[in-house]
Amino acid sequence: MTAPLFLIPILVGLITQALKRVLNKNWHAIPAPGGYLPRYGGMPSAHTAFVFSLATVVAAVDGFLSTSFAIAASMVIFVLDDALRMRIFLGQHGAALHRLVSLLRVEEREKFPPLVAHLGHKPTEVTVGAVLGVVLTLLVLSFLSP
Repeated sequence: MTAPLFLIPILVGLITQALKRVLNKNWHAIPAPGGYLPRYGGMPSAHTAFVFSLATVVAAVDGFLSTSFAIAASMVIFVLDDALRMRIFLGQHGAALHRLVSLLRVEEREKFPPLVAHLGHKPTEVTVGAVLGVVLTLLVLSFLSP
């Protein structure tokens, strides 16, 4: 293959991120200096699509028994744990902080910016991201192969 293969997971991640705007009718953005940042979470998981795409490219090029695939599979596990467990845990902390701030006097509340309480993904969002990552990667690879 002559194309730089590292571009495939980046392309898949960008496509999946763009799909969020279409699939999430209640898409919200977080105000940030100079514009808006997309929120964490939502359907589908772009991080999951990216790492599954990476693992698929590595498996197609180097094989399932290669060291590079073992590294890619480790990244898949790390990202899945982050998407499904760690971010939800952080979201619970954000919700608890919201409750604590609401107990303050109104003039004191203004000192605290609103925190994003929903950071994680639902299992279906991660599953769709994984499927998109593999399918889109296989499609791109099929176009690149002679």
